[in-house]
Amino acid sequence: MIKLLSVAIVAALFLESHQRVPGPEDPLYPKGPEEPEEPEMCCTNWFDRDNPSGTGDWELLKDLRKEYPGQICKYPAYVEAVTTDTMTSAISTGDTFYIFTPTQGLVCRNKDQSEGMCSD
Repeated sequence: MIKLLSVAIVAALFLESHQRVPGPEDPLYPKGPEEPEEPEMCCTNWFDRDNPSGTGDWELLKDLRKEYPGQICKYPAYVEAVTTDTMTSAISTGDTFYIFTPTQGLVCRNKDQSEGMCSD
């Protein structure tokens, strides 16, 4: 047992002393975590794919992306919506929105409105 242990210690010391230590330019050199890519800032044009007739005004992001491929920011940060007739901010219309998020888009349901119809 002692002889075996001695051989193992000598082998470990020999291997440790002959290992090559990689430098920063070496592809094997350990690197820190890479910086995550910042999403590009972009603005889209105004899109109006639906009218409030029927059940309401459905401006869902998934539908807009199908209708306008490549024209909408990949990672929207916020929603800005205006009426098509007077460019009034959608929030200022008094409409109640079912959905109003950058990840889903905008949905205004006619049944949720006191006047019975969403603005376009």
